[in-house]
Amino acid sequence: MNSSISSSENTGEPGWRGFARWFFGGGIGLGLLLYLLIILIDPFDTLPLSPPLDRVPIASNARYSFPALARKPDYDSVVIGTSTARLLRPEMLNGLFSARFANLSMNSATAYEQTRLLEVFTRHHAAAKAVIVGIDVVWCEAGETIEKYTPRPFPEWMYDSNPFNDYLYQFNLYTIEQAGRQAGTMLGLRRLKYGRDGYTSFLPDLAAYDLTKVQASLAVSRANAQAETKAPQGFDPAGINFPALSMLRTMLGALPPHTQKILFMAPYHHARQSLPDSISGMEWAECKKRVGAIVAQTPNTIAADFMIKSPFTTTDTNYWDPVHYSVEAAAILMSDLASAAQGKPGANYVLLGK
Repeated sequence: MNSSISSSENTGEPGWRGFARWFFGGGIGLGLLLYLLIILIDPFDTLPLSPPLDRVPIASNARYSFPALARKPDYDSVVIGTSTARLLRPEMLNGLFSARFANLSMNSATAYEQTRLLEVFTRHHAAAKAVIVGIDVVWCEAGETIEKYTPRPFPEWMYDSNPFNDYLYQFNLYTIEQAGRQAGTMLGLRRLKYGRDGYTSFLPDLAAYDLTKVQASLAVSRANAQAETKAPQGFDPAGINFPALSMLRTMLGALPPHTQKILFMAPYHHARQSLPDSISGMEWAECKKRVGAIVAQTPNTIAADFMIKSPFTTTDTNYWDPVHYSVEAAAILMSDLASAAQGKPGANYVLLGK
């Protein structure tokens, strides 16, 4: 009986060993196949040895899509900012500035993230013609420290100067998903997430525009502004710390002297702007003052303050909400930016540092 049992066990062992070899060998083989497909498709267009396929920015998190665009030689100029700069259309800017723009503005991008993206662009465009930077609350937030990141992942490895280390970060479920999307886009099965120059309108369809809802949101913003804490007597805004502004100074200083640098304070609707006698209003005024000082000390730089009471910011139909203007209003903003870049005065902006 013992002999029978032993024989049975010996007969089973090779079967289990074979299954284990097949299971783990097949898993490793499948993994290698997936990794090879990722390398060939190169969904983020950052791998130096991938085949020259027609790739487009596809990741919904622009922090993965835009480093590749920042490296492309197709562009000699760039827009950097948050959603308050996303509607600046490269096609129109190209004609206004005689340049080739990419719009690399990202929703809720921190000052640090914007700085890192511009570093990539500058590294690959030593002769950059123009850089437009949208200045909003992420640059003028008062405090001792700033947040480097948002809840959205930020792939630092895409922003360094070593493209070969990107191979170490490619084998994961997110990259596999994006490889599928890139393949689908290249085969014409998926629509483009962004334009090839980074631009896309993130606004709803114009048919959904409801001026009554817009004005209701503006009324709430106006009430909130009026309820802001008033500055106490003797309040000195000179003591306010804006940690992001030192990054702005360094970022602009790293650009070539010949590069035209154009900053603009985002045109929040006037209802969203803080009252001058509030602490918030004084913080904004001080931030603008310091942006002007940076401009005065940086070659070939201008700053246009659109965050004022103006025909632009008091026209309700220019806005979808208190912060985001319409595609049509963006055309006005771009024309004004071209005028400001030439030092011309305008009804919708004030030049800072002049």
